[in-house]
Amino acid sequence: MTDFTQTRRSTLKLLAAGTGILAAPSIIRPAFAQEKVVNITTYDKFVPQEFIDQFQKDTGIEVRIRLTDDQGKQYNLLSAEGSAPSTDIVTVTGHRLSQFIKAKLLAPLDTGRLKNWSNLASAYKGAPQLTVDGSTYGVPLLAGFEGLARNTEYTKASDSWSIMFDEEYKGLTTYIISDFLSVTMLYQGNDGDYVIYEGKPEEAQAATDKARDFLIEKKGQVRKYYDAGSEVQQMLVNEDAYVAQAWSGPAAKLIMDGHPIELTVPKEGTYGFLYSFNVVENAPNAEAAYTFLDAILSSPEIGAAMTRQSGFASAFAGVENVLNDRERAANALPAEQMERIKFFSPLNRDMKNDMVDKASAEIKAA
Repeated sequence: MTDFTQTRRSTLKLLAAGTGILAAPSIIRPAFAQEKVVNITTYDKFVPQEFIDQFQKDTGIEVRIRLTDDQGKQYNLLSAEGSAPSTDIVTVTGHRLSQFIKAKLLAPLDTGRLKNWSNLASAYKGAPQLTVDGSTYGVPLLAGFEGLARNTEYTKASDSWSIMFDEEYKGLTTYIISDFLSVTMLYQGNDGDYVIYEGKPEEAQAATDKARDFLIEKKGQVRKYYDAGSEVQQMLVNEDAYVAQAWSGPAAKLIMDGHPIELTVPKEGTYGFLYSFNVVENAPNAEAAYTFLDAILSSPEIGAAMTRQSGFASAFAGVENVLNDRERAANALPAEQMERIKFFSPLNRDMKNDMVDKASAEIKAA
């Protein structure tokens, strides 16, 4: 039986655990580097350029980055390439891991090959999102959640997602349709992660339809449906939107940069996620991939640089000692808000993906 054990306590530990210049990574120089290139598919701002430059200098291994903005695109690419992948490392969220593993797209991680594995924050070394049948399937990188971001200069304080539907901000809200559909289901008292609907497709469809119809009814609230974190950042900075559903990373980055943005978890709750680097099955440059993964774990300064660039909380130990007060504050939440975060579950993903994708298309087309 596949073990996806996950608790509210583990959720809090994972997010709480992760709250410059890069240290010279002399400890990452390998004794033998058989391959001279590593191909990585990841999100924008996840891997600091300073780290890449130093890694290439120290190891002679060229780092080739392919950017993605969607888990589905990564999955489709690897599936199409089959047993001859062009990528060595991909960036997968914990709740999508089972989909990749079921399709035999990822290799179990040999943590014994990573001498810097101990540099992870303690809560992440056995992260339940990355453990399947006793095997680890990724190096934890960054943790985040779906939050409510608002411009504090033009909006009133709110502890509810209802502010997204407030007529006072008509035409001044923005969100990712598929993400906010799940949040809206939670706002309506239903399960936006579909865990309780396993084996209950009719109940799941009714909850989905209710959220879909509500978002269509409230479509006039929306300035624009966005797709990438950089889009919501631009809209908030340019004051094209005053309130938004946003990933914590892009919103926290604005706070770090001094913009008048507040990031909260409303009383109805939200969902969290964990990003990891995963070695691809039949990776063409597996040895170089492990050298890269061990290098990125080599110091808290690297984790801090990843947090500064992405805004997401780091999974590396000691990062909180490297970040400044503003950077730490951008990733901090009151305890009662932390309690409202539930990590996305890998259970019942096919039903969820099918229903959310269909409803999202209908909302957009309405």
